[in-house]
Amino acid sequence: MTKRILAMALLTLTSGAITSLKAEQVLPTVPSLINNMQQLHPYVNVLTEKNNQLVYGLDSAQSAFDGRIEQDVSGRVAGYYDGSAAAQRFVKPLGDMNAKLISEYRVATGDFPVYEEQYNTLSGGEASIGVALSLLQNRSIDKRRVGVSNAALAIEQYQAELALSMNDFLYKGLSQYLKWYEVSLKIAAVQELLGTLKYRREGLSTRLERGDLAEVDLTEFEASILEQKLALSQLRQTQRASAQALAFYWRNSDGQSQVIASDAELPEDIQWPFNITPAQAARLRNAIMQHPALAVLRTEQSVTQNKFRLAENQLLPKLDVKALVAKDMGSGPTSLAETEGKIGLTFSYTLGNRKAKAEQATMRSKLKVLEYEVRLAQDQLNQQFEQAYAYWQQAHEVLALQQQNAELAVTLSQLERKRFDAGDSDMFKLNARESGVLKAKLKAIEAQVDLLSAELSLHKVVAAITS
Repeated sequence: MTKRILAMALLTLTSGAITSLKAEQVLPTVPSLINNMQQLHPYVNVLTEKNNQLVYGLDSAQSAFDGRIEQDVSGRVAGYYDGSAAAQRFVKPLGDMNAKLISEYRVATGDFPVYEEQYNTLSGGEASIGVALSLLQNRSIDKRRVGVSNAALAIEQYQAELALSMNDFLYKGLSQYLKWYEVSLKIAAVQELLGTLKYRREGLSTRLERGDLAEVDLTEFEASILEQKLALSQLRQTQRASAQALAFYWRNSDGQSQVIASDAELPEDIQWPFNITPAQAARLRNAIMQHPALAVLRTEQSVTQNKFRLAENQLLPKLDVKALVAKDMGSGPTSLAETEGKIGLTFSYTLGNRKAKAEQATMRSKLKVLEYEVRLAQDQLNQQFEQAYAYWQQAHEVLALQQQNAELAVTLSQLERKRFDAGDSDMFKLNARESGVLKAKLKAIEAQVDLLSAELSLHKVVAAITS
């Protein structure tokens, strides 16, 4: 009784993790499996969240161009002079030419010494507006603009990597589906043969009762039936293992694994979407140039090119200009009443600039490496495609031969049965012919699924499973 209660408890606990497909009464076709994996599998959620993180990274990089408010407040609280000054600025980076728009309001009250005359304003304060920009270094490019560009490229690169990851993920799931599909077809073939053998056994039993057949022949026939049942049992064991492995990819609406029931019937049409024709093969071959693996490398080239330009930028002298127009308001000295125009230049240059030169040389070398890597990747993808295409052609030929072999085995079995019924053959030869039929049919099934696998591999090589 205790064991029974424990078994029921374990069953209750595990039923939430893995559910039987019988509950939904829907067997997976290939398109439904692909859609299921893309919509419900946790692995896809992982990939999506990683993409979201990069989007946030782009937002962070773009924040370098957000406007900001600055405020300075100072006061002389002891000494011969007294006074206070306050300034508030709004600064908005513009991006082009490393420019920024500056708007400021400042006001000062009290007595200041001559060396602090810049604090003085009329009673209403001073308002100013101006712009600062770079004329040489940072004019065309700077770290902030490179940061935004590289953050956008990181998203683009991850999209290519995501396509690769999804392509590999779907390939593994579909490959496992084909294993389940193959063993299920084999089980159906053995069950069909066992049904035929059961019908023939009834006829042989009748002949034995009439004395037209020796008992040893019936015994030998029953041994053949037992052999086929053993084969069926082994296939069912393989089917259960395949269904358990497929359950990792096939999910219910809650994202939990679900196992295809062992007595579930095969779909009448698995709706295979990867059939290959010569025209489709040519289209896939041309699609190699848009392969996500190449897109990853090309994006890396763009990132490195940005770093190269940034190193070139650091070799330039720094020459920045700032121009402001200011106007005081209120009462006070007449020297502060007029509109003022202010302009300033800042210049600096690092002698030798060895760091920037070394960085430029490094980035130039990396660009050459990436160029070679793109060429190597193209060659490898072309080679992989041609190998997969050759295998697909061979799989076509093998399937045709195996189907012919199966048809011939059926014909020979029928002829042997006629000879046996006429008394010109024995049960041993007849059983051998029947066994040959089953082996030929199983080989034809293997060849059929192998062709499907070859077609899937062609799509996998060019990362076209998701398209």
